[in-house]
Amino acid sequence: MARNGSGRLWLRHIRPDFVIDAVAHLTAEDVRRVAPDATALCFDIDGTVTDYHAPAVTEAEASHLATLREAGYQIFVVSNCYGQRAREVHRLFEPYVTGVFTPEDCVDPADPKPNPRKHGKPAPDMILAATARAQIPPDHVVMVGDQLFKDVLSARRAGVRALLVPRLGPSDHNGVRYLQRPVERVLRPLLGLPAGKRSWPHTLTPVP
Repeated sequence: MARNGSGRLWLRHIRPDFVIDAVAHLTAEDVRRVAPDATALCFDIDGTVTDYHAPAVTEAEASHLATLREAGYQIFVVSNCYGQRAREVHRLFEPYVTGVFTPEDCVDPADPKPNPRKHGKPAPDMILAATARAQIPPDHVVMVGDQLFKDVLSARRAGVRALLVPRLGPSDHNGVRYLQRPVERVLRPLLGLPAGKRSWPHTLTPVP
């Protein structure tokens, strides 16, 4: 029995602290209620705030991020995007948030062999860069994303709390769609997470 329990210890690394059915339903009042010491929110973009590789930020999405910022939270984007898409994400989101971090922003300029991909989630580097910019300890940060093996795991590795949302929009990265999502569906019951989209709570809810 002990061996079986020990075998599942790794699940704690991908278990979020909170769930909600959509970023659009996340309010400052919600955050203050369940995480009163949080002062910064880090958002994944693709599948979390927008559809995968959306070419624009809608007025509603921009307004929501701005509202959270006006409520007193430092708001960061932490996105696994590269090249032209990384530049697009900076351009699209910088007007509405405190800061944007992609793997390319975490490369050490003194590194003779820079490799942005080693800084992407599930590495904690972008989240830690955001906490450094915010000048707050990691336990005052909540990472918001739609993937257990990238967003939640990177949050755990950075020492911040994790909020999981179901994937937003119809599009997805093929590798994530066909390899990662099926595994996540199997693991959700073991993690005490909602199964179908209709079972996700409409307000920010701690995972028991």
